[in-house]
Amino acid sequence: MFAAAAVALLLLGSFSCGQNETEEVGVGVVVPLTGPLSSNGLQMKNGMELALGEINESPLLGGKEIKFIVEDSEGTPDGAERAYRKLIEQDGVVAVLGPFTSSATERIIPVAQQNKVVAFSPTSAARGLSARSEFAFRASLTVDPLVQAGVVVTREQLRYNNVAAIVNEADSFSSSNHEKVKEELEKHGARIVSEQTYSRRTGALPDLTSQLTDIINAVPPPEALFISALAPGRRGVMIQARRLGMDMNIPFLITLATQDDVREAADAAEGAITFTTWIADIDTPENRRFLENFRAKYGEPDAFAALSYASTYILAEAIADASSTDPEAIRDAMADIRADTLLGEFYFDRYGDAVYEPIVGIVENGRFKVFGQ
Repeated sequence: MFAAAAVALLLLGSFSCGQNETEEVGVGVVVPLTGPLSSNGLQMKNGMELALGEINESPLLGGKEIKFIVEDSEGTPDGAERAYRKLIEQDGVVAVLGPFTSSATERIIPVAQQNKVVAFSPTSAARGLSARSEFAFRASLTVDPLVQAGVVVTREQLRYNNVAAIVNEADSFSSSNHEKVKEELEKHGARIVSEQTYSRRTGALPDLTSQLTDIINAVPPPEALFISALAPGRRGVMIQARRLGMDMNIPFLITLATQDDVREAADAAEGAITFTTWIADIDTPENRRFLENFRAKYGEPDAFAALSYASTYILAEAIADASSTDPEAIRDAMADIRADTLLGEFYFDRYGDAVYEPIVGIVENGRFKVFGQ
């Protein structure tokens, strides 16, 4: 009798555990954890993991729970493609968060389309990429709304007419941003008095003494310098330009500069202006909660952490709305998303690019503040 009762209890326990098991939903994460962009990748990973913990503790997904499978893109398009193929073809994930750069995003879009799996980059911003696949989405604003808003706001305040520009031609985001800068400046009647280029896909910034000297000595003298580059490049340009004697009254205008850039460039970044998606100075309940939780766990966030945090919530909401882990159902739910996020009211346009209000920030005493306030 005792043996029979024990067996019955074991069977009942097994049945109860099976009834309460949580269904895991595999989501891939592709970020640069090694290489020159690793600091950006760590911010992204931390933002995603903070959101993941909150989501899995909430009732958002019902009986499901997201499980991250993380791969290192190594900061290169080749690395991003390898990571994507592994996650989709071997690990069978339903969606992938990442990669970081526009060059890497450009590479993985055909992979996502071929395999019909949602590819959601929190941070890439070059124009036109999401339109290449019905499965491609991006959380960062593209250079089009960022530069358009930035030029309007800064020219109204700074009254510049003659500017200089420098661009890293080896990077898709940088080239795309520079193209948009030139379009907007022409539209507003501003003149580029010195346009300089360099080419460096990875690694440390080369010596730009020749290019920056031409900018400093341009006639008429530039009243602002537009920098189109990824993090290592924009930090290096600011440092080299000030060392060569560029007047501190000439501001650097940079799309998607971060607090990490300011920390690395130190005094050279003072007065720099960014056209961006997020800064810590935004005073909303959603942003205050994010800042409090992120700082308690990881330290100071930058825009890439905020974008990655918001992206994780947006993807989780799409999975919940789809009531399915079928990638095509998730894609359809993503397209219909409208959400209040720490970035503001958020939705996607018909191409899969994010729509919300851009921000213009300025570095004051080593920290970004909302420009003009």
